Amino acid sequence: MDQVRECKQLYAHGTSIRQIVRNTGIARNTVRRYVRGEATPGVYTMASARAQPARAKIRARVVSILEEEKRSCAPKKQRLTAARICRMLEDEGVEVSPRTVQGLVRDVRFEQRDPLKHAYLPLAYEPGEDAQVDFLEAVVDDVDKGRIKVNVLLVRACFSRRCYAYVAPNQTREALLEGLMQALEFFGGVFLNLWFDNLTPAVRKVLCGRDRVQQKTFADFVAHYGFTAQFCSPGKGNEKGGVEGEVRYSRHEVLTPIPTVLGRSGVQELFDDWTIKDRERTIRGADCTIGEAWELEAPELLALPPARFEVASSRVAKVTSRSWVQTGTNFYSVPVGWVAREVVVRTDAERVRITGPAGVEVEHDRLYGRNEMALVLDHYLPLLARKHRGVDRALPVRQFFKSADPVWKALLAELRRTLGEVDGGKDFVAVLDLCPKYGRDRVEAAVEKSMRQEYISLESVRHQLWTTIEQERPAPAPMEYPGPEFLQGSIAAYGSLQQSGGQLHV
Repeated sequence: MDQVRECKQLYAHGTSIRQIVRNTGIARNTVRRYVRGEATPGVYTMASARAQPARAKIRARVVSILEEEKRSCAPKKQRLTAARICRMLEDEGVEVSPRTVQGLVRDVRFEQRDPLKHAYLPLAYEPGEDAQVDFLEAVVDDVDKGRIKVNVLLVRACFSRRCYAYVAPNQTREALLEGLMQALEFFGGVFLNLWFDNLTPAVRKVLCGRDRVQQKTFADFVAHYGFTAQFCSPGKGNEKGGVEGEVRYSRHEVLTPIPTVLGRSGVQELFDDWTIKDRERTIRGADCTIGEAWELEAPELLALPPARFEVASSRVAKVTSRSWVQTGTNFYSVPVGWVAREVVVRTDAERVRITGPAGVEVEHDRLYGRNEMALVLDHYLPLLARKHRGVDRALPVRQFFKSADPVWKALLAELRRTLGEVDGGKDFVAVLDLCPKYGRDRVEAAVEKSMRQEYISLESVRHQLWTTIEQERPAPAPMEYPGPEFLQGSIAAYGSLQQSGGQLHV
C-alpha cells in the first residue's frame, strides 16, 4: 500500500513514470497500472485460470454420469455420491483423488441445477385472505408418563402473523378438524384460503398440478365453513413458509428447554400464554405489532356458521358380555344393563360418546394407547351386588382402588374383618352404591368419619352420610306470626271494643 501511495504522489507532482521506476525499483508496467488506476490496491488477479489437469481428465465422464442420472429421475435417496462415482472411475481404470472427484461432482451438480427452483418470490397478503396450517412435533417431560411426544397444530394468519396452537392427541382426521374448528373460533371468523400440506386426513389422492381428491369428511368440513383448501406441491413446504417458520420459532420459544408438564392440558397452557405474549411482538420489516395488525385483519374475516361441524365418526357396535365396547385397541365401559345390545359409538378427537337404549349417553375421554381400558365403577355396581365375591379381582374395582383414596381399601378390609368375607364384601358394594346418588366426595367423607369409630358397618357409614346431608341443608326461614292484637284503654271503651270483636288489656 505504501508503494502504491508513493507512486501516485510522485506522478501527481509531475514525476515521469521512468523516473518513478528508477526511484522505487518497481517494474514499469506495475507503476503504469498504479498511476492510471488499472489495478486495485490489495487485489491480486491471475492472468489466466489455473490449470486443473486431474479434473480435465475425468470431467467429461463425470458429466455424462450425472446427466444420465438426471434423465433417469432417480430419487434423492438413491442418487450417486462422490465416493460412489470415484469407485466407478477406479473400476474403469482411472486413477484420481477422491477429493478431486468430490469437488468436481459438486461443481457439475451446481451447473446442472435449475436456478429458478432455488429462488423465492417475496409475498404480500391482504387482510383476511390467507392462513397457513402445519403440525409441530416435539417432546416434553410429562409428570405421569415421562418423556413423550406431543403434536401441536399451528394455524397462522398470513397478514397479521397471529398464530393459534392446538395441542392435539395425534394427527388423525378428528384431531385435524377439531384443531381447525377451535382455531377459527379463536380468530372469530373464517379465512378465504387455508394452506395445507398433502395430509392423509385431508387428501385421498394427489393429482397433476394443484388438483387433489379430498377425503369426504374433510371436503364436507371445507364446505361447512366456506373456505378454499389450498395444497402445496409435494415436498414444497416453502409454499407455506410463514407457518413453517412459526413452527421453528414456537418450538424454541415454548418447548426449549424441554418443559415439565402435567398432560396435554399443561402443554396447551404453555402455548396459550405464548400466543398472548406474541401479540406484542413486531416482526422484522413490519411497522406495527402482531396485535395491531390483527385489529386490521379481524373485520375482513368471513362469519362463522351458526353451528359447529360434527367431527365425530359414528358406528354401531354390540356391547360385549364384559359390558364394554371396543374402539380400535381400547375398551370403554357401559352400564351392565346394555350387555348384548347394539349401541351407537361416536368418536372425536377428545371423547368417545356411546348412546344406548332410550337415548341414554355415556361419555369417556378418548384413549390413545394400546389395550387401555376406561371402566367406570358405577356401570358395574348392579353386577357386583349380585357377584360380590368377585370384588377383589374385578377390573373396575382395581382401577377404582388405584385412583381413589386408600380409605376405600381400608374400609373393605375392616368390613371383612368384622362381618366376614361374604357379608363384608356385600356391605362394601352397598357403600359404593351410595356414590351415584349422593356423590363420591360425600360418601368418602362419611367413610373417613366411620373409620374413626370403634365399630364399622354399612349403617355407620349411612349415619355419617345422612348427618352430613342434614347439616348441609339450609335452615328453615323464620316464621312471622303477628298473633292477636292487645289494646289498652278505659272501661268505658270496652263496650265499643267488644262490639268490634277485639280484646282489651287493662
